[in-house]
Amino acid sequence: MATPTSDSPFVTATTWNTLGEGRYQGHIRPEWFQGRGAYGGMLGGALLRSMMRELNEPARAPRSFTVHFCAPVAEGEASLVVRTERAGRQVTHLSARMEQAGQVTCLASATFATSRETPLVYTDARPPRVPPPDDVPPVPSSMLPTFGAQFDYRWCVGAVPYSGAAEARVGGWIRPRVPTPLDAPLVVGLLDSFPPAAFARVDGFCNGATMDYTAHFYAPLPLDASPEAFYLRTGHSRHAAHGYADDLAELWSRDGQLLAQLRQMAAVFPSSR
Repeated sequence: MATPTSDSPFVTATTWNTLGEGRYQGHIRPEWFQGRGAYGGMLGGALLRSMMRELNEPARAPRSFTVHFCAPVAEGEASLVVRTERAGRQVTHLSARMEQAGQVTCLASATFATSRETPLVYTDARPPRVPPPDDVPPVPSSMLPTFGAQFDYRWCVGAVPYSGAAEARVGGWIRPRVPTPLDAPLVVGLLDSFPPAAFARVDGFCNGATMDYTAHFYAPLPLDASPEAFYLRTGHSRHAAHGYADDLAELWSRDGQLLAQLRQMAAVFPSSR
């Protein structure tokens, strides 16, 4: 697969230099930060894009992608290594390991597979009813984490974080501020762009961190849509206990097609920490 070329900051941040033999090197810049470390959607995008480049078989699309976040990723140089674990007739399994300063920061695995023609085709998935993005005011960058300045947010689902809401549900329309075609790495970035929905039920600020997430892709990518298109990202949480909360995020096209899902486990820290 050729190196992507784009003026998109997200594509630039997730396209690392290839060093050969599955090795890649990138520079983590401060505009992609969230709290103590880099934003997990960008890190996941870099891991997945490197896997796609290493595989170099567009017919084998990403179907499942998991990242374990082992440590915060700091500003500066980082490296990753992609390994093909098994390649079958239709399915390939890859793994990737990201390191910084000699320490592992992220572990990832992905399943790539060709399409299959079967009679089983259906969907019961329906997006929530929301106003169109042009009718929703944008969220000021001052109200977002640092990396949020890279995206155009139109919040219209659920409550805001730390508001003590009765329901753990968050989301809204989103797109990169610089027009960018929707490919699999950007899908990961958009799915991870909102805070965990459980934080809507927290009354007052508290810190949290993603332990891991798994994305499943349901649409052919890159998507045949305008690079300026908005996508509806929804998220809800059904369980939180013992300092951890689940989160299920979904990404929808404007015409109501479910494009992908992401399930996350988030660590929730005491408010005094």
